[in-house]
Amino acid sequence: MEEIKILFFVIGTFFGIFESNIIAEKATITIDSEAKTITVLQENLISIIQNKSDSLKVKSELKNITQPNYPWSSEFANYSKKEKYFFISEDTQTLNLKLTLTYTTANDLKAFGINKNNDGKFSMTNFPKAHTKSTDGILGERYWNFEANKPFTFTEEPLIEIPEKYRKFQMNLLPFWKTLKQ
Repeated sequence: MEEIKILFFVIGTFFGIFESNIIAEKATITIDSEAKTITVLQENLISIIQNKSDSLKVKSELKNITQPNYPWSSEFANYSKKEKYFFISEDTQTLNLKLTLTYTTANDLKAFGINKNNDGKFSMTNFPKAHTKSTDGILGERYWNFEANKPFTFTEEPLIEIPEKYRKFQMNLLPFWKTLKQ
């Protein structure tokens, strides 16, 4: 099994920050193998902030990754297109991020833990705590499987079972982002 280096709902992993403090409450991922594109919509960017030090780290990380020329993870060195777009939700309550990536070969998906199985389908391990859902794939005993010749979409919602002791420290990052934009 390949090491998963990029987590769809952990923003910093896209930028080489492996102890990232920013996560998405929900991530919707669409992979189109014909166009060789990955679109990741990360909704409601949040962090667990328990003290002033946490707050400063989050603000610094957010400031860095919102910079137009902030470097992407080396996992994307072979990707021909890498775009990020931060935006406020329609209800103006949350900060979201849309990532658009164009990869070269199916091997480029290994950083996400996605491989082709013996049947030629895209396959990824199911992690129950990520609460992955899809109408395009089939969940087997341990793996999600997707047809390789058509686009597929899945969602991940890792905060559904967040322990109550952390829930009270869950902070919406929209106010942080607004201060950076002033």
